[in-house]
Amino acid sequence: MKILFVGDVFGGAGRRIVREHLPHVMETHSVDLLVVNGENAAGGFGITPAIAEELFDLGAHVITTGNHVWDKRELIDYMQSVPPESEERPRRVMRPANYAAGTPGHGVFEGTLPSGQTFAVINLQGQVFMANHANPFHTVDALLPRIQARVILVD
Repeated sequence: MKILFVGDVFGGAGRRIVREHLPHVMETHSVDLLVVNGENAAGGFGITPAIAEELFDLGAHVITTGNHVWDKRELIDYMQSVPPESEERPRRVMRPANYAAGTPGHGVFEGTLPSGQTFAVINLQGQVFMANHANPFHTVDALLPRIQARVILVD
């Protein structure tokens, strides 16, 4: 399984580079799973639904975020527009799993590639210079036993 992790896509310039080069990289290296960190894709602060859709159109399977996830508030409605068990695009935009319970969105995504390979992505945020949220190490320790996927990535 070939995995490509692209991040941090920063603003219009970052999106332009991704648009210009990602298709070639994906084809040349026969990438099976593409994870993109898009939390700064909207001018360096957050990500919009339209930008998320653009990244999915370019081949992203999952989009991770971080402390700028809510800088573009319209992302909340986008992320909540599909059921939690969905594999549709809005469900595949993630927020850190170690945010407080009840925070919109999800911090873990489990999926299946066309090959049948299962994967999971856990999105976590560190604690250095960041607002209060749960310890990422404790969070991942609690999550791992519940994940069924064979391949697990942590951002």
